[in-house]
Amino acid sequence: MRLAIFVFVLILWSFNSFALTVSNIECGLGVKSRKIISRKDSFKAGDRIYCLSTLKNIDKPSYIIHRWVLDNRHFDVKLKVKPFKRFRTWSYKTIYPSMMGVWKLEVLDKDGRLLKEKIFVVK
Repeated sequence: MRLAIFVFVLILWSFNSFALTVSNIECGLGVKSRKIISRKDSFKAGDRIYCLSTLKNIDKPSYIIHRWVLDNRHFDVKLKVKPFKRFRTWSYKTIYPSMMGVWKLEVLDKDGRLLKEKIFVVK
């Protein structure tokens, strides 16, 4: 029985089942009580856009990076994460008229690996 459990855990580990994952990214006009307010995928210049990430499988204190990408430019925000079953964190960016276009929010782990991304538009 112990051997079967060991093999099962080894198989899960080999598929990165215990690795930090991003289960969801939501964007909107604010955050209240760790929930996004006015969820949207299309914004206007002048908006302050919040992106909230829901993380799972955090085994020790660490950090992630929210990378806000527009064309060839990017803006990084380093966010601390704590070891919980589910952890939510967010960052925001105020968009000016010169920053209109198709944006992408990338969530990266501390080693720079892409975990998940979200596309949104600023008109």
